[in-house]
Amino acid sequence: MAWDSPTYPAILFLVVLSLAYAAYARVAAKPSVLESLPWVGLPTGRFSKTRAKWLSLGSGKELLSEAYNQYLKKGLSCVCPSFIGEGHILVPQSEVNWIINQPDNTLNTKEMHRKSLQTDYTLLDRRIVGNALHEDVIRRDLTRQLGSLTEDIMEELGKGFDDYWGFDVENWHEACVFDNMIKIVARTSNRVFVGLPLCRNDDYLTNAANFAIDVPLSGSLIRLFPDFVKPVVAPFITIRNRLHLRRCVKHLAPVITQRQDDMERKRNDPTFKFDEPNDFITWAIHMAQNASDPHERTAEMIAHRIVVVNFAAIHTSTMTITNVLFDLVASPPGRGYLEGIREEVERVLEEDNGNWTKAGLAKLVRTDSAIRESMRRSGFISKAVTRLVVAKDGVTMQNGLHLPHGSILGTSAYSVQMDPAIYEHAEDYDAFRFSRPREAFANRQVSSDEDAQAQKSPTGEAAREDLSELLKHKNLSMVTTGDTFLSFGHGRHACPGRFFAANELKLLLAYMALNYDIKPIAVRPPQKWMGDTVLPPMKATISIKRRKLASVG
Repeated sequence: MAWDSPTYPAILFLVVLSLAYAAYARVAAKPSVLESLPWVGLPTGRFSKTRAKWLSLGSGKELLSEAYNQYLKKGLSCVCPSFIGEGHILVPQSEVNWIINQPDNTLNTKEMHRKSLQTDYTLLDRRIVGNALHEDVIRRDLTRQLGSLTEDIMEELGKGFDDYWGFDVENWHEACVFDNMIKIVARTSNRVFVGLPLCRNDDYLTNAANFAIDVPLSGSLIRLFPDFVKPVVAPFITIRNRLHLRRCVKHLAPVITQRQDDMERKRNDPTFKFDEPNDFITWAIHMAQNASDPHERTAEMIAHRIVVVNFAAIHTSTMTITNVLFDLVASPPGRGYLEGIREEVERVLEEDNGNWTKAGLAKLVRTDSAIRESMRRSGFISKAVTRLVVAKDGVTMQNGLHLPHGSILGTSAYSVQMDPAIYEHAEDYDAFRFSRPREAFANRQVSSDEDAQAQKSPTGEAAREDLSELLKHKNLSMVTTGDTFLSFGHGRHACPGRFFAANELKLLLAYMALNYDIKPIAVRPPQKWMGDTVLPPMKATISIKRRKLASVG
């Protein structure tokens, strides 16, 4: 669509009108809790809060550091300007457990996402938002089936690396990490979502990835407008969303329809030769059969939900593995991080007779630690446990602060995870920060088992201490959340897909370490802060070469 199209002057006019309305609303508004709390990043002079909102787009890191050091570390709350919408109330780390224990009719995560991403408009169907059946499929089926999917995941990501990084063992090649990883992650994720051969269809994968970009961008634009204008402008702003969704559905709907027909025929004729594929399509069809809304059983609606799941999966894993790679190759070579990961993977594979298994993945504690440490230090999420106050009369915090209906609150995940009082040498990327204590404990367990053969097994207090120590070290794994590790959120609303993401990321890193040499780099390419989001180096490259006699995994 060209810029001389009549659509764009109309939208520009509405943007100006909306900003004028917002300025009027701010002047006419009654005092709120945002006025009673201290703000960070306020410039001097007139319209300081409006100017702070605009400045926050490029100064998120500095604002969070100021908020943490001046207020949050002292147990105080403050307001952090937000480029879009009202300022966010930041609370100290000590309030995280209070937040996650509030009922959904008081503090609500789903409504927070609905507001921040404008999902009523950007996901193109309010039924997707109001009844998140796809999340139920992730919790019930995807997580449960991870063990049986391990070999399929490894096969697909291996094929992806072979296609994009190649087999050349003699010459070094430059590879754009983000561009390659988004293709490999999209293929691998869709091997689980839709199976072969669609997971390798470039047109489908491109449109699914584009839809994942469309949602946050269009949501940010829609949030610029007051509520009464959104129904008018949203259909224009989400044109690309609809285009990419339609192209994805074109590929998905025939596959889903055929699957439904085969499943129905198998129910009616047990002799029909058909085995249900173990993928998201099958799980979603079963889930939809129990839905009260018959539209949920249509191929188009199931396809729509699969595209939404792609939105949640592709870019988050891509940004994470991109950051992991740059953290590893920019570390001093003498630390031997990649070599340590490679040794661990080779050892575990040998123990499992060359097979990738769920139990084997659990043994990859160095690999797990390298990813968790990158998420801690270089994660793309800067704020966590963000909630919208939905209680009509608001809610009062433990410290007596009353938050009215409509307030947004959370804490600074970036600041907590970079606090040297919580993590020693917090600025440093220490790939094995979380695996050293796990390996040391495992070694002690081996010694204890050997001693137990000559003596009685520990009982009573000693046994309880062993169990407590075991649980403590299990809590250092990537998927375990806490008030000092918030990259997946925390509490009952922590990311439901983190178990799948963790398996996929560990297998990605394991395959790279086994099959490729990567040249160290002297300086890590910087991340880019855009408001609350921290983008990885999206155009930076690394030098790679296939390892001679490399295991194919």
